[in-house]
Amino acid sequence: MTTALTPPPVPGAAIEAGRRARAAPLPAVDTCTVLSATEVTARKLVRADDPYMEGHYPDVTIYPGAFLLESVYQAVLHLVWETRGTRSFAVPEQIRSVRFLAALGPGDVLDIHCSCKPAGPDGLDVTADCRKGEAKAAKVSVSFRIVPAAGAPEVPDA
Repeated sequence: MTTALTPPPVPGAAIEAGRRARAAPLPAVDTCTVLSATEVTARKLVRADDPYMEGHYPDVTIYPGAFLLESVYQAVLHLVWETRGTRSFAVPEQIRSVRFLAALGPGDVLDIHCSCKPAGPDGLDVTADCRKGEAKAAKVSVSFRIVPAAGAPEVPDA
């Protein structure tokens, strides 16, 4: 199912449901498609006017690596909500590896494909292939712990 997202892509109720308070994240994906219980894709158009772009290498503006990781995280979170319900929350446990292979600049489209494998009763190991057109932009390997969002109301669909 493809979901076109409107900012913020992570509903505030789900954020509040996490183990600790978090600020509402900036939108790091424009659309997500949950392909199966173990696969999700996401897309992000890199915009020059996105708030995190200002001042990041001002002479050669590039999409920050931290936001590429956030894009992967938000895609995984949508997979978790689609497969386990919005009363579940993905908590990053370990970034196993990140390899940045191509810079993304304004106007580029970041395409993400996440393959997820269960890791124990509440874990999820994710490998994300990130592309800019035909070029590989990054390869990410990260582990998540899936936790119940205790006391959280179901997050309505956008």
